[in-house]
Order: sequence, then structure tokens, then C-alpha cells
Amino acid sequence: MKQVRIFAAALLAALIAMTTAAPALADFDQSTLDGIVMITTGAPDDKGNMEYWRGTGFFIGTAGENPQYIVTNCHVVEEFILAGKALGGGELHVLFDQDDEAEAYLVDYDAEKDVAILRLADPTDKRISLRMCVPPEESLGSEAYAVGYPAAADLTVTAVNSFSQKDATVTTGSISRFLTESGTGRRLIQTDASLGGGNSGGPLIDGAGAVIGVNTAGSKLDTNLFYAVSVSEVLPLLDKNSVPYTLAGEEKSGGNTALYAGIGAAVVAVIVIAAVVRSKKKKSAQGAPAVGEEKKGGTPVLRSMAPQHGGMVVQLHGQPVQIGRDSAVCRMVFRDGTPGVSNRHCQVYYDQGEGVFVLTDLNSTYGTFLANGQRVVQGTPAKLPPKSAFYLGEAENTVYVDLE
Repeated sequence: MKQVRIFAAALLAALIAMTTAAPALADFDQSTLDGIVMITTGAPDDKGNMEYWRGTGFFIGTAGENPQYIVTNCHVVEEFILAGKALGGGELHVLFDQDDEAEAYLVDYDAEKDVAILRLADPTDKRISLRMCVPPEESLGSEAYAVGYPAAADLTVTAVNSFSQKDATVTTGSISRFLTESGTGRRLIQTDASLGGGNSGGPLIDGAGAVIGVNTAGSKLDTNLFYAVSVSEVLPLLDKNSVPYTLAGEEKSGGNTALYAGIGAAVVAVIVIAAVVRSKKKKSAQGAPAVGEEKKGGTPVLRSMAPQHGGMVVQLHGQPVQIGRDSAVCRMVFRDGTPGVSNRHCQVYYDQGEGVFVLTDLNSTYGTFLANGQRVVQGTPAKLPPKSAFYLGEAENTVYVDLE
């Protein structure tokens, strides 16, 4: 027991040292420019004459693969939606470079959240996908970059080229506030990174190069206040339409990703070791099992290793147990505002016939992960043997499963 404690303490100390030593990224990531695109829409006026609008979008997809899907604002493609391409009215294109464009198709949109998803007919090798990140509360005051193609920039100064990939404008500011808009309930990021017409739909980038929001509008009352729709409003629409995307820290290779993935897995490993030791200690104190108990294998339980729960144990009795922030339906409830945890995040039941725990992600925003860092496919049951662990969004929200 003492040796296990020493091992766990040493490992945690090493992990803390590793995270402290990790370099901070504070400069704009130039590769972001390889992931954005100009969007043009056209629709006829009352007399049948075509009128055109433009905005910005950014590609998302599986890391390392050619992207096909684009995120933008709903109001960027609003005229196209109203005109209805099926009625012979609207036009929707993306511009890769001067004289290089492709037709785009509307996948889905949420007018209230001001988010739209587009796709190309086929994946493209002309752009890369950008990774996304739901900004944590502690990022208030940190640097942010708004990227896009504001029309005012081209109208003010005549450019050498009418348009090229590198003509995007990058403005710098800081995150000044997170707020929820009255009436719509959408989550917004307030910043002083300047936006202009044409910037709409472009990404708001954090210091680590991840998209944290979709640039949307400026304040009508203060010329120094601008707003972006939080990525947390984008992810549900992507999940609903089974659109692939990559969150920061999920990349297959490169940079500090492997380091952070290893840290997460190691933290879970320490938690599992602690749970196993605690379980063995408890069984030892209880003495020998009663007649028939050894054959049964014990009672299936979920044990939360999150600090807020203080070792909470939930027994499984045939019915699935839901885990999340919604106290009305979840038996293992996390506090509101817990980073990485959705209202109804996941559920678990014990299959007595196979002797395994069955874990299912309930279309959570932040994902459910196995102890090795592998993300559970939403809606697809994952089978876990006793003495396994998984976590909700972040390694701190680890749940241990066992027969006790």
C-alpha cells in the first residue's frame, strides 16, 4: 500500500513538472490561414438581377485528412437560404484563390445560434482543417485573433490581387467576457479584436492556434466591442449531422499533443491505481465473501474519482445509469459549470451475461474518453471489463467501474 502511494505521488509530481515546463504559445499561428476560405453567395432581387454577398468560413475535419466541411455564420448564407437554390435562385461558392472556386452545399444551419455548416462535393487538398476548443473560463484576458476577409480592407485600399489565400486580415485583441445572450440562450465571446463586414463566419483563434469562436458582429453601442459565437454552439450541430471534426488535444501527431495525451492517460492511470487499492482495502476489511457471493462476482458499481464527489459510489441494478449535470435524470450528477461535462453526457449499465460494463456517449459536446485517451464514438456502446476507467471531457472527471 505504501509503495503504491509513493509511486502515485511521484508520478503526479512528474506530471505537474511536465505541464509546467510545456512552452506557452502566444503568437498567431500562421497555419490558420491555410484553413480559411472566402464564401460568396448570390440571390436575385425583385427584378431578377443577381446581388452578391461575401463572408468567411473555416474548414473542419479529421486531423491529417483533406477536409470537406466548412463552418460559417448563418447570416453569411442567409440570402442563399431565402432564395432557395432548388427554385433556381441562389448561388453558393467558396473561393480558394483568384480564379479558383468551387460550389458549396448547405448541410444544416441554426439561425438562432447564427451557425451554418457547408460542404464541398469532395474533400479538398487546397486547405487544411482547423482544430477547435471550447474556451475555459480561466482564458478571460488572454489573447485572441480574429481572422477573415473584411470587405472594408479591399474597398479602402486597392489590392495588387483582387483576392488570394494570404489576403486575409488578422486582428488582435483579448477575451474580455463570456456571456449568454438573452432570448436565444446562445453563448458568446466578447473581445476587442476588430471585426468588419466580410469577417463574419471567420474563426476566432486562441494563443494555441485553436478555433474558440465564430466571428459574428460588432456592438452598435461601442465600436471597441465585438462578438463571436462560442465553439460550444457549433459542436452540437456538427454532432447532429455526423460531421467529423478535431478538438485541440485530439490530433494524431505533432507538437505537444502527444505530451498532453500521455499526461491525460497517466493521470487516469494514477486514479485507477488509487481506486484498485481502495477497493482491495475495502474488501480486506469486509473479510471473506458470503456463500454464493464469489460466484456472483460482487455488485457492479460506478465510483467517481472527481474531487467534487468525494469518492461517490453508484450501484448498478439492471437499468442504465446516466451521468452528467442534469440532476433530473442523472444519478451521478456533476455540478453546473464543470468543464467538459454535458447535461446528459453518457450512460452505463452492467451486462451480467458478458460480465462487462457498457458505456455509451449520449451525443455529449466534449466527448467521453477511455483511460488510454481514445474517444468513445457517440451513440455506439463500448464494452469495459471490471477495473476500467473512463472520463467525461477532461481527465479530472474520471469514473471507475468495478465489481465490489
